[in-house]
Amino acid sequence: MFISTTLLSKALGQFESVNPFFGISFLAFKKAGLPIGETREVVFSQIADDILNEYYRACHSHNGFYQPFHTSDKSDRWVKPRYGSTSLQRITTDTFGDCLLHQKKTSSWGWRSDYVKKLQKHLGSDRIPAFFLAIWLFRSDKWPTNVQAVNIRDKLFTQFFITPEEKDALFDLSIPKQISSDWFSETPVGETELLDILGTPPGAEPEEGAALHFLETNYIGPSKRLRYDPAERLNILTGDNSLGKTFVLECIWWALTGSELDQPIFPRQDASKSQPRISFGLSTERGRLQKIAAHFDWERQSWTVPSSRKAVSGLVLYARHDGSFAVWDPARAKINQEKRSRRDHILFSRQEIWDGLPEKQSSGRIEWICNGLIRDWITWQTGGQRYEKLFKSFVSCLYGLSPSKIEHLEPGEPIRLAPESREIPTLKMSYDNVPIVQASAGVQRILALAYLLVWAWHEHLSLSTLIRKKPQRRLVLIMDEVEAHLHPRWQRVIVPALMRVISELASTVSPQIHLATHSPMIMASAETVFDEKTDRLHHLKLINRNVELEELPFRKRGRADLWLVSEVFGLGQARSLPAEEAIEEAKAIQISKQPDEHRISEIHRQLVQHLAADDDFWPRWTFFAKEHGVKI
Repeated sequence: MFISTTLLSKALGQFESVNPFFGISFLAFKKAGLPIGETREVVFSQIADDILNEYYRACHSHNGFYQPFHTSDKSDRWVKPRYGSTSLQRITTDTFGDCLLHQKKTSSWGWRSDYVKKLQKHLGSDRIPAFFLAIWLFRSDKWPTNVQAVNIRDKLFTQFFITPEEKDALFDLSIPKQISSDWFSETPVGETELLDILGTPPGAEPEEGAALHFLETNYIGPSKRLRYDPAERLNILTGDNSLGKTFVLECIWWALTGSELDQPIFPRQDASKSQPRISFGLSTERGRLQKIAAHFDWERQSWTVPSSRKAVSGLVLYARHDGSFAVWDPARAKINQEKRSRRDHILFSRQEIWDGLPEKQSSGRIEWICNGLIRDWITWQTGGQRYEKLFKSFVSCLYGLSPSKIEHLEPGEPIRLAPESREIPTLKMSYDNVPIVQASAGVQRILALAYLLVWAWHEHLSLSTLIRKKPQRRLVLIMDEVEAHLHPRWQRVIVPALMRVISELASTVSPQIHLATHSPMIMASAETVFDEKTDRLHHLKLINRNVELEELPFRKRGRADLWLVSEVFGLGQARSLPAEEAIEEAKAIQISKQPDEHRISEIHRQLVQHLAADDDFWPRWTFFAKEHGVKI
């Protein structure tokens, strides 16, 4: 068992009147075996730092400490790295000098012979809460299931060699009579839970590797209020045209990256001054959640967002409906932090993906942000050992995203196309090698997706190496109209292929995927990989002239036509509209009390016109028509 957040929070509330000397300096001296009535060489900063590092370092990204004891500023208990050799040493020598044998500016320390009485005098009527101090110090320790409160308290005394005299004079020895059931948990209090109690230290580096935890919009887009709660892995977004699928994806991008693309997000026309709001939560790799609320500034026509983020997104890729791509790389954002003229994200038009993205500097010099698919493909393919790993990764990605195992995307030999001076990559097709610039729209979109996945990930690895930071362990893929330009045979494999390719591209990365689709084949393809524990199906629906986003249960349907008649797509029949209308009329007359023979004949002519000869509705209908005297 481990100490729970409930008990830890309770313990932290017991130290308001305790001087930090008793929780740090006193324990450091006891651990060091400070002599009584004489001195010996002890480096105070060293023994204090040993205690601080072991028990008071609460945040890995903050190089200081958290001290929960009495302070003049209760709003900020985070102390600097040199706290032990500055403020704490000053408190120890000045306030508690009457208890110690010590000459300033020396390393000679010892207890005075009457130090216990003097320390007791400093405490006044208060005492050090032994049980609760032990809870704080040993918060990460594993305890046996039959542990008693006295066992926890007494570990403090044995660990720091507290004498019986010190115990009786300085400590509150009381312990809870009964251990509460919520005082322990199966897992130790992690940094995330601890910082939820303590608060985030000032100046701490934001936690990286965040994904979207929730998104809520008020008086923006098609809905007065919309709430999106994504799962940690796969999210499929469905709904009719103009209900806001692309709007939701654009908001996801904005929440994760803080940057707008070519179209800003504006409030609704019917919104009052205070109504427009975008709230979202970012969940880091460690599970820490930061909630952020942005309000619209009408005068500046922009969103006001809190200046400091405690969570930074992982690598974010957005494949947009028009063939453009956006990439947000936290490593690039770090490099561009001081260069305000540069945007943190890269937005590629469809043409720039193929030909490269130059950026003109103020000096007039051109910097190439990306060489583009054509140049990079040729470089990777013909550049020898230096680019071998990159090309293998790209080839693997192409193979994984292929429409089938028989018809897979495989690079051929480059060729020249006059008057183009560049060599152009080719794909091996069953009938010939085809230059990629002449490939079909569906093939070109998948080529662009494969290239951006490989390029963005390896660019991130390179930039992370440059800034001496570990690569991200979170990748977020946003993709609009997944089925665009793809044959149904390709649609039914694309979702599992995407998930597999991302896992193979970066095996240490946890992907979060947001896909928008109109395709029943896409839904059928997801059946093989959808897991209710990590995935969700979201559906936009128009209810009383307001768009609502609901979570639907994901039920395997086996056939794509059954997805068409599900609540996801809402068709009455998996047929043409006239055929559906004819069948509905046929059903209605079948349940009427006095079916009209002439009307039955008219409906029959409609069915003949719109239904296939082997439609499964015929047996039911012909039996009914013959029963009522209609000749078939």
